[in-house]
Formats: sequence, structure tokens, C-alpha cells
Amino acid sequence: MLRLLASMERKKMALSRRSQNTSQLKERIRLGALTAATTCVNLGCGRPTMKAAMEGLAPHHCRRCTERRQRHGSYFLSTYTAAELKPYLTAATSYVRLWAANDKFISAAIAATQSALEQAGPVEIATRLKGLATAKRAKIGLARLRVAKVKPERIVSIVVAVHALAEERGHRAKEFRTVQTCKAVHRLASGTGWVAYDAQGREHRSRTRAYPRSSGRVLRLMGRMLEEPCEWVIEKHLKGVLAHKQRYGRGPRKASG
Repeated sequence: MLRLLASMERKKMALSRRSQNTSQLKERIRLGALTAATTCVNLGCGRPTMKAAMEGLAPHHCRRCTERRQRHGSYFLSTYTAAELKPYLTAATSYVRLWAANDKFISAAIAATQSALEQAGPVEIATRLKGLATAKRAKIGLARLRVAKVKPERIVSIVVAVHALAEERGHRAKEFRTVQTCKAVHRLASGTGWVAYDAQGREHRSRTRAYPRSSGRVLRLMGRMLEEPCEWVIEKHLKGVLAHKQRYGRGPRKASG
């Protein structure tokens, strides 16, 4: 009985703190900032800023552009598609496989990535991620890669490929590169499916899958976890990967006729 009363009291205090924080946030939105713009500063947008619309704290960007940055890592750039990344990934995979045994930076990156996967902890299904801390969700993302048996060599290749593509296109923003790295790797094992068994014990896999929301701080943190082991590889071998792509990559097919 005492435990039940204590639990109810804790829940009441948590709700009170949440209500107080919500009230303070609404007051900050209402007061606004002296430097807040009336319209979004992104060229061609023209929507009112979140401050001006009294729906958030962003003083210079609208809700749509702010959410775009949360998803893609940039206010105006979009996520790289698999087709855009493919030639760079092919070159990076070939390059990493060629130098893995002889280059200390690549071998160290592969070993560090393998260690990060092994130390990521247990996996949680996608529908149970809501409410967990950002660091916990990032580690679950790494653990999901381990369970899916994604090789660390492939992860290193993807990280280098994303940076090679960003370098060739002149996308210098660190945040954008980090988010794109996370998204490219996370595609390998992001969703959760379900398995059911009939009366005869036969396995039936459901076509329905749940996917965690690909947005927010977790992309930045998981991206940094993936990039950190590969920093020296990016520093020393990025130009080599780009040269490898130019030398051995396939160019666009010419139209016949």
C-alpha cells in the first residue's frame, strides 16, 4: 500500500513539473526575442518564423524549414538517395577492401567499429523507443546493426562514401554530413518486423514493419558514433577514394541512336 501511494505521489510530482515546464515554454514563446525575424530567412520561403507564429522558439526559421533540418541536417539540402550514393559506395567498398590488410588507419577503424557494435548493448523493438534517452536510442541503433550481422567493413565504407559524395558536391556543413552518414547506415537495419506461427508450427513473417522516427538529436549522436572511428580514414584516404571512383567508376550511359 505504501509503495502504491509513493508511486502515485511520484507520478503527481512528475505531472506537476511537466505542466510547469510547459507553462514556462509557452511564456518564452509569447515573449519572443528582440532579434526574432517576422519571416523565414531561407531564400524563397516567405513563411512566418516559429517565433512570429507563436508556435516555437526558432527566431529566424519557419516550422517547415526547422523540421527539414531535423530530418536532413540542413535547412535547404535533401537526404542523399541510394542512387546518388551508389558509385561512391562502390569505390569506397573496393578501396577499403584493397587496403584493409595493409593500412593501419583502415584496420583500426574496422576494429573500433566492431568494438562499438559489440558494446552497444541489447536491442529494443522500434515501437518501444519512445521516451528513451537519446544516447540509449543511438546505442540501440548500433545494436540493431550488430543483430542484422552488418559487417564493420561495410559501415566504414558507407561513412567514407558519404563524406566523399559531400566533398565532391561541396557540402561542407559538419551537421549535414553527420546526419547523412547516420541515415545511410541506418537504412541497413532500421525497422522491426514480426513473426507468427500457425498451428503446425510454421513460421509466417508479417509484411508490416515499424520504423523509428528518422529525425532529431538521435541522428546526430548516432552519426558521431559512426564517424568517430573513421576520422583518420576520412582524413588520410578521402582523396584516394575519390580518385579511385574517377579511375574505375562507371560514367553515365550515353543514349543510343
